Amino acid sequence: MRNLLNPKWLFVINTLPLVVLFFLFFGQFNIIKTLLEDSSIQLWKSFGLSLGLLGLLNFAYAVYLTLKKKNVSVWFGLIALLCYIPFIYLYGYHLDKIIPFSIPQWMVSGNIFLYVGTFLMPTLAYSLFVLVSHFTPENKEHKAWMNFLIAIGIPIAGYIFTQIILPLWQPFDRDFSVHAMVILVITATLVFLFFLIRGVFILATKKAEVWQKYQLAWKIPIAIVLPLIGLAVNNGHLFNNFGPSDSGIFGDFNNAWFYILAAFNGILVCLPNLENKLYRLLVFIGRSVTFAYTFYFFLVFLPFLPLSVIAIIAIGTGFLMLTPLLLFIIQINELSKDFTYLKTQLSKKLIIGISLLSFLVIPAFITITYLKDKSVLNETLSYLYSPDYSKQYEIDKVSLQKTLNVIKSHKDHRDSRGGIFGNGIPYLSSYFNWLVMNNLTLSDSKINTIEKIFFGKTSFELRPENIQNDNVQISNISTNSTYDKSQNAWKSWVDLEITNKSGNTWFSEYATTINLPEGCWISDYYLYVGDVKEPGILAEKKSAMWIFSQIRNENRDPGILYYLTGYKVAFRVFPFAKDEVRKTGIEFLHREPITLNIDNNIIELGNIEETIYEKIETENIAYVSVQQKQKLNSVKRKPYFHFLVDASKNQNRNSTDFIKRIEQVIEANQPLSEHAKISFVNSYVTTTTLDKDWKEEYKNQTFEGGYYLDRAIRTTLFNAYQDKSKTYPVIVVVTDSIQNAVFDKDFADLKFTFPESDLFFNLDKKGNFREHSLTENPIKELPEILRECMFCETVLEYKLTDNSVANLANNNQPSIILRKDIFEVSETEIKEKNWQSALTMQGQWTSQILHPEISDKEWLNMVKYSFISKVMTPVTSYLVVENEAQKAMLKKKQEQALSGNKSLDLGEDTQRMSEPSLILLTILLGLVIWYREKRKRQWTE
Repeated sequence: MRNLLNPKWLFVINTLPLVVLFFLFFGQFNIIKTLLEDSSIQLWKSFGLSLGLLGLLNFAYAVYLTLKKKNVSVWFGLIALLCYIPFIYLYGYHLDKIIPFSIPQWMVSGNIFLYVGTFLMPTLAYSLFVLVSHFTPENKEHKAWMNFLIAIGIPIAGYIFTQIILPLWQPFDRDFSVHAMVILVITATLVFLFFLIRGVFILATKKAEVWQKYQLAWKIPIAIVLPLIGLAVNNGHLFNNFGPSDSGIFGDFNNAWFYILAAFNGILVCLPNLENKLYRLLVFIGRSVTFAYTFYFFLVFLPFLPLSVIAIIAIGTGFLMLTPLLLFIIQINELSKDFTYLKTQLSKKLIIGISLLSFLVIPAFITITYLKDKSVLNETLSYLYSPDYSKQYEIDKVSLQKTLNVIKSHKDHRDSRGGIFGNGIPYLSSYFNWLVMNNLTLSDSKINTIEKIFFGKTSFELRPENIQNDNVQISNISTNSTYDKSQNAWKSWVDLEITNKSGNTWFSEYATTINLPEGCWISDYYLYVGDVKEPGILAEKKSAMWIFSQIRNENRDPGILYYLTGYKVAFRVFPFAKDEVRKTGIEFLHREPITLNIDNNIIELGNIEETIYEKIETENIAYVSVQQKQKLNSVKRKPYFHFLVDASKNQNRNSTDFIKRIEQVIEANQPLSEHAKISFVNSYVTTTTLDKDWKEEYKNQTFEGGYYLDRAIRTTLFNAYQDKSKTYPVIVVVTDSIQNAVFDKDFADLKFTFPESDLFFNLDKKGNFREHSLTENPIKELPEILRECMFCETVLEYKLTDNSVANLANNNQPSIILRKDIFEVSETEIKEKNWQSALTMQGQWTSQILHPEISDKEWLNMVKYSFISKVMTPVTSYLVVENEAQKAMLKKKQEQALSGNKSLDLGEDTQRMSEPSLILLTILLGLVIWYREKRKRQWTE
């Protein structure tokens, strides 16, 4: 412990934590400052200035001692305690003004309420160590039992006080009583910790023969028994009804490695220190390796040391909180003894190098494990969300299952009952989320999708979002279309008045879907918040939707526009009070006159008279207007069957029946059987032609995982589009459980690949075709319609300037043709609110739909070009928020999203505060009562 008097420790123990703490609070202040009153802002400045001054003084003192080659003085310990304890106390006292209850919880970063204690506690603990070292000189004999007696006496005295004196306490002044009680608790805790640490220090350094002979009598309980009991109590294996928590009061330590390392570390600490070079070196290496484990738990429990006395008084097992501190002191002393002995046998630098490398073994192992998890996760996300349709994949399912279990263990489900650190592992979960997840997350819905695809099961029950939009309707519409001759395009404003006609007193929401025609985009948006016309902010889609979800939970005033699939745009405004009328407007950018249907209101924008029609065909993309399509020839391409057969888990029992159905269909539809194909679908898609021995191949499939029909259909459409022949596939799904098929969404984004019809078919047990839509809810069966001719649809042939032919849908809508599958877009091509720029960005998006493997690289460019053009695309969203704090939070979340993996999420759709653990309430009993009394007085005043 005396080595801790080296002033260089101050840089690690004080300077670094204070710098981190300062920047954490500075970032938090920048987000919520516009929501704070002047008195709260003054408190932020006062505490920030005080923290900065304390940090500078400590840094200057450490530099001075280092230059003078002096040790840390006992006066530092005393002054540090006298400075930092009042700072923490005053921070806690003013916490309700520093971060008022009016600040939405989602704007407050993590466990910011614990940050001050967490980052300043190392300085307080160090100050105690300095005092213990000073008041326990080596040249005097000290009695360990006397220190333990005093330490034990303090919680006993506290218990007697709470049982006898406290009930009779009649305070003449409430404020004085509260302050006196807190100061009494702080003083008692400091004295308790001082004598406890001093007692253990004396015990560990005793050289008397009797202590050396019977050292296992006190080492085994502290080093082995108490750590294992502590883990068992925290994890609910002992005293299971101690408090409701899914993952342990102080964190999720259920992994077997915590128990293994606890036992192994305890054995190493208890081994005798023999006078043998090789033996001592191996023991030193082992103790250095497991010291990382001891140090980790020391850090976890360090912020709660001041509560140890309260915990011991309130609950008998509260003394287990002290185990990491006691073990830390003992193990430091054992390592010091090893170092002193080995210094006579080996060079000092070699021993230091060995100890550092050994200490890093466990952190390195954890890091390597996490990096492997990251690799497996990225490979899986790439297969799901940015695949190369021409490539075969093979995911390591064993590693994937393990990785998903790790991700789930690190997720903090706020709607479940967690401990002080939530449901994860303290600090390790933060490290995992930073290293593996880029501080993002994998939503429960995506975890369900992955598990359903690869394992045929799900872990989470997802609840649909509850939107109260009954009787919230458009009550007035006005339009204003202006033809921009500089770019031969229309800019049309649609201004809406929306009225809540519901008699419900609950807040309602307006939610609808707008189907945009091809060649039409949204280029602006506004929403009145009160009497203020707030312009829409064009933001990255994930961050905008996350912010909307959080603001909506606070019953504030958000409005949002974002793409669903294809050209379908979601439009939502919230909240609406009873009989409230709200005004909003959307600007549309389009080439020719269009007709929109918004909630069954037909809106016509632009006119033929002013519109200038011209051929639009660039090197990469072409636009075919309605007038041009009217002059094109219609042709009928030859259809062929493409069967997508269920080869998922347990479907081998249906294989014979499925084969029989397919044979019957082939027999009844010979023309479509020529060049027919068949794909066996589970987690992967295996395709062959029907002219091969497909039956035997089907029976030899490995029937496992889920029925990943989404991938099978996308691959089929991609391959048919790439074929460029005069044929097209009629997709026939062969399964008895299409409801269990895995769909990501519909296939509207790929509509250009199936111009004939947006239908696919499910072959039922009777051999009948059941119709489903590729563009609207694919799982849902469509009503039966009697058709005069099946598979008779025609397409329009459009000849491009290079004489290649594109097949277009035979309808009264414009079409966009992608001339090159993959092409580069220069930033100079993108101009603000420019139709041609919007067309180019649409082509870029279509390119990524066909080739998702390039989307990870091109995604950031898509977002950037959308920002430059102010045109909303499928990767961005228009959002209206009501204050600067929400805008600051949007900016922060957007930076977070853009710096991470595009397939990861910012969070769940909704977040709820976790229920406080009863154990936490017990431990913090004194502080909670004080805080509630203080709040009660403010409310009554």
